[in-house]
Amino acid sequence: MLSRFEALRFTCIRLTGEPVMSVPPLTPLTAAHARLAEVVTLRLSMRSASVFRRVGKDVCHAHVEAALAGLEQDLISGKPDNVRAVVHSLVTELAASGLAFADLRFYTQTLRNAVREALSASPDADALRLLIEGWFFELLTVCTTRFMAWRDEKMQRETAQMGIQRLESQLVELEVALEEKTKLLELIRQASTPIAPVVSGILVVPLVGTFDAFRAEMLTEKLLQEIARRRTRAAILDISGVPVFDTAAAQMIIRLARAVRLLGTAVFLVGMSPDTARTIVDLGIDLTGIQTLATLQDGLARALVLQRLKITPL
Repeated sequence: MLSRFEALRFTCIRLTGEPVMSVPPLTPLTAAHARLAEVVTLRLSMRSASVFRRVGKDVCHAHVEAALAGLEQDLISGKPDNVRAVVHSLVTELAASGLAFADLRFYTQTLRNAVREALSASPDADALRLLIEGWFFELLTVCTTRFMAWRDEKMQRETAQMGIQRLESQLVELEVALEEKTKLLELIRQASTPIAPVVSGILVVPLVGTFDAFRAEMLTEKLLQEIARRRTRAAILDISGVPVFDTAAAQMIIRLARAVRLLGTAVFLVGMSPDTARTIVDLGIDLTGIQTLATLQDGLARALVLQRLKITPL
C-alpha cells in the first residue's frame, strides 16, 4: 500500500508528465537549506513554555537539520524512509525534557511553513508542494503515533512504579508491625514466664493462668537459660495460680522437670490444691522424680536445706 507521500509523488508525475523515476529539481530547497535551518531553529527556541525553549538552540538546530536532510533524501528517493528516524530521534531525545504533543504539532507546522515559504518563488513550486505536503503529512502521522506510543509506555512505567512504591510502603509497614509484634510477644513472654531468683542457687517460677504448650515451651527455654547462667541447684514451680491442671499441663510439667534435672537441678512442685491432687490421682499421672509440697514456703525451706542454708531472724 502506498503512503500518502508516495501517492502524491505519483500524482505529481501524472500532472507533470515526467517519467516515474523523475522528480522536480531540488535546487531551491537545497539552496535554502542553511537559511531554513536558522529560521526554524529561531522560531522553535523562541516558543514560550515549550520543550524547545528548555533544550536550547543547539538541540533544536540539530533536529531541524536532520529533518531537512531527511526531507531532501526522501524527495529524491520518492519514499518517506527517513521520517521514522527523524521522529524517533526527536521524541527520544526530547521526552525527558517534558515533550508535549503541542510541541510536535508546532514543530511540524513551523518546519512545513518555512519550507513552503522558501519554495514559493520557485518555478517548480506547485510540483514540489504536492510532494512536500505528502512528506509533512507522513511526518505528522508518525509523530502522532510515536508520541501516543511513548505516552502509553510512560503511563505504564509510572503505573508500575506506583505499584512498586505502594508495595514497598506496605512492606515497610509490615516490617514495622512485625517488629512491634515481636517486641510485644517478648514482653508477653517475659510477663507470662517470670523467674525470680530468691536466694543464690534457688529460682522460683510462679505460674499464673492457663499453662499451655506455648507457655511451656517459652518457660522451658527461659528456665534452662537462667539455670545455666545462675548455676541454680533448685527450681521451685508454683502452680497455685494455674486454674486447670489437666493431663496436658501435667505432661508439660513432667517434661520441663526432666529437662531441668538433666542440668543437675532439683525440681520442687508447690501450690498444689486438693482439687489438683485429686485430678492427678484420677488421671493416673505419674509425678515420680518431682518433689511435691503444699506451699511455696515449704518448697523454699526444702530448697534451702538442699543448699545447706537456713533463714534466721535478724
